[in-house]
Amino acid sequence: MVDKEQEKEVEKEEKNEEQQEPSLEEKLKQCEEEKARFYDNWLRAEAELDNFKKRIFKEKEEFRKFALEGLIKEILTPIDYLEMAINHAKTSKNVDALIQGVEYTLKSLLDVLKNYGVEAVEGNGSFDPSIHEAQDVEEREDVEEGTIIKQMRKAYKIHGRLLRAGLVTVAKKPEKKEGSIEEKETIDNEIKEE
Repeated sequence: MVDKEQEKEVEKEEKNEEQQEPSLEEKLKQCEEEKARFYDNWLRAEAELDNFKKRIFKEKEEFRKFALEGLIKEILTPIDYLEMAINHAKTSKNVDALIQGVEYTLKSLLDVLKNYGVEAVEGNGSFDPSIHEAQDVEEREDVEEGTIIKQMRKAYKIHGRLLRAGLVTVAKKPEKKEGSIEEKETIDNEIKEE
C-alpha cells in the first residue's frame, strides 16, 4: 500500500509539474504574442517620431516665415513718416521741414534697431580692423598714424557682434623722400653756416 500511495503522490507531483510548466507550443505562442506586441509598439513609436519630425519641420518653416514680423511692423511707422515727408515736400517748398522730417524718420528707425539690439559704432578715434574697413589712406602730419579721418559708412553691431563693418579713411604719416627740397635747403643752410 505504501507503494501505491507513493506512486499516487509521484503522479500528482508530475501532474503539478506539467501544469506549472507550459508546453513548448504554449511558450512559442507566448513568444509570438510578445513579439507581435513589441513590433506593434515599435511601429507606433516610429509613426510618432515621423509625425514629430513633420510637426517640427512645419513649425520651423512657420517661424522662418514670420520671424521678422515684429521688426517689419516697427519699420512700417518710419516708412509712413518718409512718405509723409515726401508728400509734404511736394506741396511745400520748405526744405527745412523736409530735413526735419527725414531726421525724425532716421531717429525713429535707429530706435527700432536699438529695440532689436542693433547699435551704430562711431568711426572716430583709432582704426580697428575688427570694426572698420579702410577704404582709403591719406597722408597727414597733423594727426597720429592709424587715426580715422573720415567715415563714409557707419559700422553696426547686433548684441555686441559685428553686423556690418564701417568704411573709413585712415591717416598715414607721409613718407620722407630722399633729396626732397626741404632736405636740400637744410643741407645748403648747414654748409653756408660752416
